[in-house]
Amino acid sequence: MTNQSPAGSSAASSSTQWLTDLHQAIQAGNDLDLWRVLEQHRDPVEAHHKLATQIARLAYKVQDRPRFSEMFLVPVIESAGTKLLEEETVWRQADHCVGEALDSWLPERTRKTVFAGIRPYDWIGTWRPSVLRCHLHSTVPGGLNKKVSFLTETIDCPEDTPRLGFICMVLTSERGWPQLPATDTVRDNRFKSVVAYALQPNAKAVPPTVLAPDRLQFAVTDGLCLWLHLLNEAVPITGWTAAPLAASPDVVKVTLAFEHDVTPFSQFTIRKHQIGLEGVRSVLTMLQAIAPSFDSPMDMPRAAAVSRTLSLT
Repeated sequence: MTNQSPAGSSAASSSTQWLTDLHQAIQAGNDLDLWRVLEQHRDPVEAHHKLATQIARLAYKVQDRPRFSEMFLVPVIESAGTKLLEEETVWRQADHCVGEALDSWLPERTRKTVFAGIRPYDWIGTWRPSVLRCHLHSTVPGGLNKKVSFLTETIDCPEDTPRLGFICMVLTSERGWPQLPATDTVRDNRFKSVVAYALQPNAKAVPPTVLAPDRLQFAVTDGLCLWLHLLNEAVPITGWTAAPLAASPDVVKVTLAFEHDVTPFSQFTIRKHQIGLEGVRSVLTMLQAIAPSFDSPMDMPRAAAVSRTLSLT
């Protein structure tokens, strides 16, 4: 047995206390306290990674039996001009098929709660930590079906360009946090093709691009990176900027410049609590591969905010 040094013991104790404080801030639903806890960690990258992991998880008991729930997302990128994210009838027709595809893809005996419709990233990018927690709590048996209000900003891209959305679901296990199945390219490709076909608006439309389910922090990152790649293919991105929002430690605003006369600029939000600093770095690395960054922020009017009140289930 190796004796732990006083310095090591102190560091471990400090880390344990920090995780406790983080958990309490998440449970309380106080976003301001949450960011105060994050500032106390000596490693911002590790702190944001732990936040992105824990914010999407919820443990509770049903009849004294533990339940472990976590939010997972399926990135869906609609093909240019299809307006898939706006067609509720498409989701109603595809709902059963998508559910069966998920059952075949997920490990056996995995309980799932799939939220109706495809949430556009315009909405998800404006979810505060407390909003995300409300979504998780809405799936607890016997819990109150609360309605949550939040502001959305339309990502105003050139016409007939792909848009990013997500199928949102909460997976629940009785034995620890829900696990992803082992990597299987054939199974993943089958899932993606089945869901893409189910979500095809009509026989003549180009099916959407679908990725396999993943934990929230990785699904949002992968979805954003692929969307930016496909967006650049549709209308070349000529430059970009990324800047933190002074009013919120959670927000990074990304502005894109296009080779387009009618819509020369667009803007979208990245949330650190959703993808961590590693996810932010991945998105910016994708942008660096596409186009040069501008040295100074571009003069662009901000998108109009719209208030949304949604029932979570």
